[in-house]
Amino acid sequence: MNVLFSVLSLISAFIGISTVLLWFKYMKKVTVFCKVDSSNYRAEYPSLSVIIPACNEEESIEKTVRQLISQDYPNLEVIVVNDRSTDNTGMVLEKLEVQYPQLKVITIYDLPPNWLGKNYAVYRGVNEATGEWLLFTDADVMFSPSSLKKTVSYALEHTLDHLTIVPDTFYGGVFYRAFLAYFTFAAASVIMFTKKVGLGAFNLVKKSVYDKIGGYEAIAMKIADDMSLGALVVDKGYKQEVGLSGKGFISVKWYDNLFALLKGFEKNQFAVAKYSIFTLLASCLYVLIVGVYPFVGIFLGPIWARGLCSVSILSLLAVYNYLSKHIDISRSYVLIHPISILLYIGAAINSMVKTISRGGIEWRGTFYPINVLKKHI
Repeated sequence: MNVLFSVLSLISAFIGISTVLLWFKYMKKVTVFCKVDSSNYRAEYPSLSVIIPACNEEESIEKTVRQLISQDYPNLEVIVVNDRSTDNTGMVLEKLEVQYPQLKVITIYDLPPNWLGKNYAVYRGVNEATGEWLLFTDADVMFSPSSLKKTVSYALEHTLDHLTIVPDTFYGGVFYRAFLAYFTFAAASVIMFTKKVGLGAFNLVKKSVYDKIGGYEAIAMKIADDMSLGALVVDKGYKQEVGLSGKGFISVKWYDNLFALLKGFEKNQFAVAKYSIFTLLASCLYVLIVGVYPFVGIFLGPIWARGLCSVSILSLLAVYNYLSKHIDISRSYVLIHPISILLYIGAAINSMVKTISRGGIEWRGTFYPINVLKKHI
């Protein structure tokens, strides 16, 4: 057994510590956006169209629209696409449209074939947009004052074609925030290796580039539409960058609680693995060995193997210490790290089982067969 524990410790420490070192090197290049920084204001700004797909968002859409329109950004239009909502979203938008001339409301009643609901809603919104830049966001995202000026200025100064920002999502109970901290670390690690990223809360892209890469027509049946858009930008040779919101710069209440968050993963996780059982299970085994085993291995095997596991845990502590400086978490959440990974693995396997057993994915009230989705990988 000592041989097994020694091998696991070596593999876990080598991959885990290497990943953490590369992660810190990568994060040095990631801009952390603060709430307000007037030093970056410009004399002129390009026109900007903010596009929000909204399906049953009566609780959040009004606040989001008002925050956006109250921004001090010139040449701004906000386009909300009411995607077959069955609640009072339409009534709320009708009221807002009367109050704000900058607001355009588009209502979708039927979904055409070969389109996912959200993707088609964004596509329709872009067709009505007049801005030189497009910002794709969600109906529950909150923007701090001057955040649009700050981000557009940054994109122009760094000659970017696409800027995406990790929002501030840190609220709720300890286990919820600990899970989000782990997810931030894991997502940044994936981005670090793939060099491709797009995040639904904030995808800012130049309109001319959007047109050249084929826009949402090119990803009409992609479940992870935000990531797919980011991948298109890079694959077509355009310049992309990812930033970190910082506390309160751009924030979103992702789900009400940890249970709802894990249930929400049903739609995405198997899709991200391209509906491959092997890929999903291999990724689960990887995070199990790298992220969970060190917390077990400190009690198993020879002393030197336990020492390697201890070093792995200390490297993770350094990650949580870094994150605690920028987002609302505690470095002590490193102790919950293995639990967060086990929850993630459970959610990923649940996504696979539910998708296969149902024969597809249900999203925004529409069912999409898995054989149809696979054709568009």
